[in-house]
Amino acid sequence: MNCQILGQPCRNFQILGIGSFTDPRDGKEKVVLSNFAAGATGNIVIVDPFTGEGEDLALPGDNGAWAVLNYRDEKLLIGTCGQYGYLHCLELKSRQWAAPLRDENEQYIWNLCLGEDGMVYGGTYPGCVLLRYDPERQVLENLGRVSEVEGNLYSRMVYGGIPGHILVTCGYAEAHLALWDIRTRKVRRFGRPGASVREVGADFICTQLGEELDFCDLHTLEPIGEDLSHRLKSGGPPSRYQGMSFSIQLKGGGYLATRGQEYYLDEGGAARPALRPIPAPRPATRIHSLCTDALGRIWGSAGFGQTIFRFDPQTGEEWNSQVVCDAGGEVYGMAFAGERLFMACYSGGDHVVYDPAQPWNQVDHLNPRSLKTAGPQLIRPSARSAIGPDGHFWTGWMAAYGRYGGGLSRVEVDTLEVEIWTDPLGPQALSGLAADQQYLYFITGGEANGLPPKRERFSFAVWVPESGLVWKREFPLGAVLHSVGAVAGRVLVGVDSRLEIFDPQTLAFVGQVELQAPCQLLTALAAGKAAAFCGRQLWLLDPFAGTGVLAGELPGPMQAAAVTPQGAVYCASGTQLCRLHL
Repeated sequence: MNCQILGQPCRNFQILGIGSFTDPRDGKEKVVLSNFAAGATGNIVIVDPFTGEGEDLALPGDNGAWAVLNYRDEKLLIGTCGQYGYLHCLELKSRQWAAPLRDENEQYIWNLCLGEDGMVYGGTYPGCVLLRYDPERQVLENLGRVSEVEGNLYSRMVYGGIPGHILVTCGYAEAHLALWDIRTRKVRRFGRPGASVREVGADFICTQLGEELDFCDLHTLEPIGEDLSHRLKSGGPPSRYQGMSFSIQLKGGGYLATRGQEYYLDEGGAARPALRPIPAPRPATRIHSLCTDALGRIWGSAGFGQTIFRFDPQTGEEWNSQVVCDAGGEVYGMAFAGERLFMACYSGGDHVVYDPAQPWNQVDHLNPRSLKTAGPQLIRPSARSAIGPDGHFWTGWMAAYGRYGGGLSRVEVDTLEVEIWTDPLGPQALSGLAADQQYLYFITGGEANGLPPKRERFSFAVWVPESGLVWKREFPLGAVLHSVGAVAGRVLVGVDSRLEIFDPQTLAFVGQVELQAPCQLLTALAAGKAAAFCGRQLWLLDPFAGTGVLAGELPGPMQAAAVTPQGAVYCASGTQLCRLHL
């Protein structure tokens, strides 16, 4: 076995934060965009909103950042995700980074705010704690959990501007607000259970539960017996473009707003402002999914950023898209039906269809085109997608944040109608999906959005498109189902560190292959064989003989694989696209 690295064809931006400052170098107002580069090191892009010029600065560490705070036009503070939760400090005059700070138990810093004590506060995942940063002494302190609910992993947002206090949103097992007292260092609940912060105003706090608004006095924290909704800020101008966007008001009036890989200046007027490319090279990002078309070209999606790419092995030509739909997140499921590419996307539960033969026009929702969503009940296509025995596009899902569960969806590729089944095996996420000429197969797991994994017995299921569930096997408590793949009349199920072999004709498991590590990815090869990707190991399997052989070591764990109609095998390790020569 030989693994040939072809390059890094997946490139995009995933802007997660925005801020502005008066540049001490030239006195001009600048806008900073914080970019998350999945599988790589993130960066910030400093944009001059009027000249369009940009500076591209790599972060000292981590994939990217949600949290951006301008500290007195002297320092730019960046709170990172999704591995280390660093607090980075950029000295604006010198453009030099200070030594990174972090709490070793936290992976995300969600946002930052300035307290009345001059300290900077941040919320985290997975500890649901409050962090405090001293900008003079360059010290980061963990102030402890701000929720007594064990399943709450997120202190998602923090708010300053409240005398003597920091307000924190907590979730997702039980959503609530927490009020941290700067002097006493004690925390208590605030507002109605489940409420969120609508606005911290000049003299009031507004919280919202559903459509109902509550107002409290900013200083006494007592309820106000009148409706102050007429004083709420609008939150900026109406977006000129649909989709995930971050905007900031400029000192001279108008706004700078992002849209995917682009940004625009909104200075009023009836005409929709022109989209401009972000003034920096798109960085290489992790390849999330792979599939191939009839011509043997490789298509894939980015690990974050809601874009897709195409790579032609014959010419080496690369192409990267704009956003495929309005919701933020990534494309999990990809499969061609005929000449059109069907996709399933996080975090809106979107189904999308794209015709590569037609011009790209997602801005006007023409191509790619968004169909009926699986949301809000189902939002993450955790099991990916497959073309079923009926010829239609099927996807396995995980439920929305704060709920255990999952589901199946089908897009009829001719009519583009969507049908959805919620919790086909009860409140468990679907974690793998495969199909052959007769059945669909899926496995379940205990993962959930925003909740700790639950410990239950999980299952392998057989599904008929026309009638539903026909067979299932529930595995013992503690068994983890990692993968599922259909291979020329057999089905392989990765269970712990083995592969169990299922015969669809007899609806029975008929053998197993012991491995040295859990199998995270299965791919059917020619002549009834299969490839099993187990960490850095590649195993070649004969499902009918019930045998497997270790073929060799890979350059890294592979998160996606695809086989062309001509039999060439491609896979992805981090940002690298590889070809396997077996």
